[in-house]
Amino acid sequence: MTEIISHTASFFAGFLQFDVQSGEIGKNLALVRAGLAEISESHRQISPGIIVLPELWATGFAYEKLPRLAETIPDVLRQLQELSGKYNVFIAGSLPEYSGNSYYNTLFISGSEGVVGSFQKQRLFAPMAEDTFFSPGNFTEPVHTSFATLAGMVCYDLRYPEILRDQTALGADLLVVAAQWPAARINHWRILLQARAIENQMFVVAANRCGTTGDTSFGGQSMIVGPDGKILLEAGTDTEYRGVMVQPALVSAARSLFTTVPPKTA
Repeated sequence: MTEIISHTASFFAGFLQFDVQSGEIGKNLALVRAGLAEISESHRQISPGIIVLPELWATGFAYEKLPRLAETIPDVLRQLQELSGKYNVFIAGSLPEYSGNSYYNTLFISGSEGVVGSFQKQRLFAPMAEDTFFSPGNFTEPVHTSFATLAGMVCYDLRYPEILRDQTALGADLLVVAAQWPAARINHWRILLQARAIENQMFVVAANRCGTTGDTSFGGQSMIVGPDGKILLEAGTDTEYRGVMVQPALVSAARSLFTTVPPKTA
């Protein structure tokens, strides 16, 4: 039987929104370090908590360098583990993963003890040739932490509500989303994040990229949404490192009056 955990203590939810530099792992890691330092300095408390990074935050969609970049990911994850330990938070963001002779766009959840769980992107975005270089992932159960049970989606997954419904049925009460969502469809981004929160009555913490690659501008507007669909925090279109303390009791309050959450499964 799947363990369902009730969470009651407040926790910190944040995002690092920045312009991902294609193929430049060192530069992107420096932005993450700067963002974590800024959030830590500007808030009295960030632990326990979760900080979400954009999709492919360390590498970008540098397809021509994919094999070489994928080899560096174990070291990137070790550095995230160190940062998680330093700030006593979980860090979530997607990275290229090589597994079973295939490449995946994988959302890793990193803690002070290392990777505690991951979610492979299930729906690949053909207009960016993602399906040419990556393989679609399989369903993954939610990740249990002391403050929330995490569901995960990567960018285009957000358009497919059944992905989250299956995780919600297994006890998820917080969704993390890593994205490189274009500015041209940023109105869809806002609506879909609120819809996923409302229909599953859970918190959503979403980090989007800003900046430009080639002819594509990315929309930013990373946000944190409450289980009633209210936007608790929203970024603009430039680099921003922000977060807020949230109350898990809002989830149980939203679900107690009436519930749209699917029955919990074994």
